[in-house]
Amino acid sequence: MSTSPLTALPDTGPGGGWGVRNRALWDRTATVAGRLNRAQAELVDIIDEVMTGRHWGEGGFTSPEHYLVIRAGLSSAHAADIVAVARRRAELTDAATALDAGELSLDQVAVLARHVPASHQRSLTAFAREATVPQLRRAVRMHAFPADPTPDHTLVEDTTTDHTTAETALDPRIQVQQEHEAARASAAQDRACAKPDLSMSYDADGRFQLRYSAPATIGALVEQAVKEAKDALFTRRRSASTDTNDTIPTPTAIEHRHAALPTYADALEEMASRSLDTITSTSRAAHYRVYLHLDTNGAWATGGHAIPMRLLGRFLSDGIVQPVWETQGRPVSVGRAMRILPERSRRLITDRDRGCRFPGCPTTNTAFVEIHHLTAWADGGATDTGNQICLCTRHHDGIDRGDYTITGDPD
Repeated sequence: MSTSPLTALPDTGPGGGWGVRNRALWDRTATVAGRLNRAQAELVDIIDEVMTGRHWGEGGFTSPEHYLVIRAGLSSAHAADIVAVARRRAELTDAATALDAGELSLDQVAVLARHVPASHQRSLTAFAREATVPQLRRAVRMHAFPADPTPDHTLVEDTTTDHTTAETALDPRIQVQQEHEAARASAAQDRACAKPDLSMSYDADGRFQLRYSAPATIGALVEQAVKEAKDALFTRRRSASTDTNDTIPTPTAIEHRHAALPTYADALEEMASRSLDTITSTSRAAHYRVYLHLDTNGAWATGGHAIPMRLLGRFLSDGIVQPVWETQGRPVSVGRAMRILPERSRRLITDRDRGCRFPGCPTTNTAFVEIHHLTAWADGGATDTGNQICLCTRHHDGIDRGDYTITGDPD
C-alpha cells in the first residue's frame, strides 16, 4: 500500500507522542493490507483457473461468482470484483502485478478492470497507487477513452504525378480533444437512449430502497403520473378536512403543514395501491397481497423484513387479519391428507424461502421457483412446510437427476 506524499507525522516531545503511535499503527495497517491484497490476488489466480477449466459448472454452481459465494464465503459484489479482475488480468498486466505484490487492493484493480482499456492501463495503474478507491472511480468515469487515436498525418497516393505526399493533419492536441468530446457526446447519447432501469432492495435497517432511471420521454410520463397522484391525494385530504369542518394548517405551522400535505413519496404509494386495487382475479390478488406476520416477539413483512413496534400499531388498527394456526412454532401441516400443495401452504413456503434454497443461488423471484418434496409423497413424504422447499428449475432438475441432494429441516 502506498502512502500519500502529503502525509505529515508530527513528533511531539522527546518520548515521541501521537505521531509516533500513529506511525506504528499506519505501518501495521499497511502491512496487513498488503498481505490481504496478496491473498486476494491468489483468489484471482484460483478463479482464473476455475473459469479456464469451467470447473464452476460442477456441483450446481450457476456462475463463477456463485462458486466464490459458496466456496469462499464472499458477498456477491466481492465475488463479482474478483471475476472481473480475473477476466482481464492478461490485459491489465501492470495492475495484476501490483495486486500480486500487495501494492494495490482488489477494489482498486476492480475499478480498472471495469472501466479502463488496455491502452491506458499503465498510466491508470500508476495513478491508482496514489488514489483512494472513490477518487479512482470518479477519475475513470469522467474520462472518455478514445478507441482509435487518429495518426498525426496521412499518406496520400498521388496517381497523376506518381509520387507520395504527406498530408499534415490537425494539431495532435486538438485531435485528442475532439476525440474526447466525440466520445463523451456518444456516451451521453447512449445513456440518454438506454432502456429504463429499475432496482429494488432493502437496506440493513429493513428500509425499502427504489432506484429508477429512464429516457426523458418515459421519465416525463412517469413524472406526470406521480404529480397526478399527489394532486389527487391533496384533493382527497382537503375534501375530508372540509367534511369534518377542519381547516388546512396555516403556512406558518410548518410541521403541521408538512404532515398534512402529500409528498411525491406518498404519491408513489397511491399509484401502487391503485394498481393493486384494479386486480379483479381473486387468485391473482392473493398472489400479490402483502402479508404481515405477527408474533409475540415482533412482526415482519413478506420477505422477512422486521417491522418496528411503533410502526406495527398503524397496521393493527387498520388491517385484515388472516390467521395462520401454528403448533410449537410451525404452521399446521397438511400431512398425508393431500398430495397437491394448497395455495395457503405455498404462500407460507415462498415467503419463508424467498427464492431458490440451493446455497447461494441468485434466483430470488418467487414467481420462478418450484416446490420440491424432500421426501417424495409416493415414498411417504408429507405435504407440509417441513418437507418442502423452493428450488429454481435448474437446481430442481439437478436434484431429480441425482446430481446432488438437500437434507435438513427447511423450517
